[in-house]
Parts: sequence; C-alpha cells; structure tokens
Amino acid sequence: MSQIVWWEIETPAPEAFQRFHGAMWGWAFEPAFANTELEADYWIIKVGDSSIGGLQRSASDLRPHAGARLYVDVADLEEVLRQVQALGGRVERTRTELGGDDRLFATALDPTGVSFGLWTANPAAARSAASDDS
Repeated sequence: MSQIVWWEIETPAPEAFQRFHGAMWGWAFEPAFANTELEADYWIIKVGDSSIGGLQRSASDLRPHAGARLYVDVADLEEVLRQVQALGGRVERTRTELGGDDRLFATALDPTGVSFGLWTANPAAARSAASDDS
C-alpha cells in the first residue's frame, strides 16, 4: 500500500509563512537545496530534530491554488482560532462538529493565503470516554 512520505507548501511569501507558523506551532525552517538542480528558495520544516515537510517560494505572486489541506491537532480549538487572528490570519470555517463521537474542526488562512485545518477531540466524546473508564 502506498503511504504519504512528504508534504510541502508553496507560497509567494515564505517569510510571512515562516513568521506565522513559527509562532503558531513552534516550527523551525532550515534552508535547503540552494546549490542543487532544484535551485529554489526552499526550506525544510522542522519540529525539534524531525523534518516534517517543506516550504517553497512559488514561481509567481499568485496566491496558493487548490490542493491538499494540512490539519494540525490542537488541544484548545477556540484559543488557537484567537491566536490565528492575533497573528494576522483569518478564520475560514469556525468550530464545526462532525456529530457522534467524532472530532471538531475549523479551517483558517495564514497571512500568505495558505489554508490549513485545526482538529481537536470532541469534548463530549472525551467526557463520555472518561466516564466509561470509571
């Protein structure tokens, strides 16, 4: 079976992307591939010593186009949505319940126009699971 081995984001404003997502998630950005055949403005996205994805400057000034959306698991959805706005991002979809014991999610745009999702455990499901363990 095939599996995802890498993800990357392309934006015309990678410096703004780095400021926003560095502040949101604590990601670090390591320059890469400058002296290779790729010859691109490219950064490895890191969490600690782990490389989790890539960031590339787009070839045009157009905003990012449709594609896959990255979801980040967060403990406090409302607090993270407030932080998105405080850092210059915009909420696309507010807190949305999927029903049953599933999760809650929201989507947002960073200041460069990249859409990303926020995913959190449904508090009702967490309370139910905790009472089942008693």
